Amino acid sequence: MTTAPPLAAPAAGPKPRPEIVVRGRHIPVVLPKRTDPRLKLSATIWTITLLGLTVLSFQVSIPQIAVTVLLCAAIEVGVTYRREHVLVWPASALQTGISVAFIFRVAGQQHADRWSGRGLPIFAFVAVISLLPKYFIRHNNRHIFNPSNIGLAWALLLFGPSHVFSEHLWWAPLGVPILVAFAVIFGGAFWVLRQVKMIQLATMFLATFLPLIGLFALFGRTYWAGWHRGPVGGSFYWLTIALSPELLIFTFFMITDPQTAPKSKLGRLIYASLTAVVCAALILPQTTEFGIKVAILSSLLVTCALVPAIERLVKRIEARRSPEAAAAVAPKVPLARRLAIGLRNPVLVVVTVIAVAAPLNTLLLSRDRKVELIERGLVEKPVQ
Repeated sequence: MTTAPPLAAPAAGPKPRPEIVVRGRHIPVVLPKRTDPRLKLSATIWTITLLGLTVLSFQVSIPQIAVTVLLCAAIEVGVTYRREHVLVWPASALQTGISVAFIFRVAGQQHADRWSGRGLPIFAFVAVISLLPKYFIRHNNRHIFNPSNIGLAWALLLFGPSHVFSEHLWWAPLGVPILVAFAVIFGGAFWVLRQVKMIQLATMFLATFLPLIGLFALFGRTYWAGWHRGPVGGSFYWLTIALSPELLIFTFFMITDPQTAPKSKLGRLIYASLTAVVCAALILPQTTEFGIKVAILSSLLVTCALVPAIERLVKRIEARRSPEAAAAVAPKVPLARRLAIGLRNPVLVVVTVIAVAAPLNTLLLSRDRKVELIERGLVEKPVQ
């Protein structure tokens, strides 16, 4: 007697995609994956923000944070739904929103006013100018500028130190709260950068930038800051910039954005060192903390705009090393023709204006005596 072989288990089909039904219409829903590095980054920034609201005396309120984060999320959900007819978990927008609220401040805001609605329209404006370039200023299907970086840099330049500022270079006197913040920053950086393979990029930036700031200190550069009596100079100049939590946040979590940095290893090293040089060059003439912070942010606008050029340079370098790579390199176009083509490209024109105007306006801050008077407390900031 024979027995029939057991029936094979049916092959598992693809897991059904989550969706919601609105008036009979099925709308796909895209949820975040647990391995998404943006979740790790958000967790790091949210942790530091909570420290700022409690023990680090950040001058930001819960409504200011909420408006910025929720508006960024709403913009991303709305734009993505309109373009792709899906509802996405706005991981990138939530990260942009908390990054803006983490750094941006309005005049008159006090740490104790945790439920203050001061300056909410300004926070909303920064959220908008952070997110919209992501969708409208693009090259090769990638956004060019880091969203929070472009929003913060231009908001500080447009409103000026009389009305807005960014979180201080040095958050608190050396003690347990600031040491915990450093632990979160470095731990979060390792947690995130190891996954996205950006540790080398961040290291190259610091290896180039820190010696340059050391030279500035050695040759007597100083700056005024509202949290320090008298000008900041000597070794303290280097220390407060080189080990500034704000600079570390910029290094580990802004310039390392995989969507705006070059893709190749060599391109990333060029990009990191170039950002460091531009950053130091913009810092050199600054005599105020406000000017230094804007210089740091503006430097990334310059190098993000240069990423396509960096990638072309890397391809030509690789072409000299390999015949296979040489075959993939497009023929060199004369400069005059490239300029003519560029002038007919509105995206390229906008990118050029942003990348040139930001550093020029940053350099002008070093000649504005009012900025120094504000940092010295000799001119009172208006209450929003």
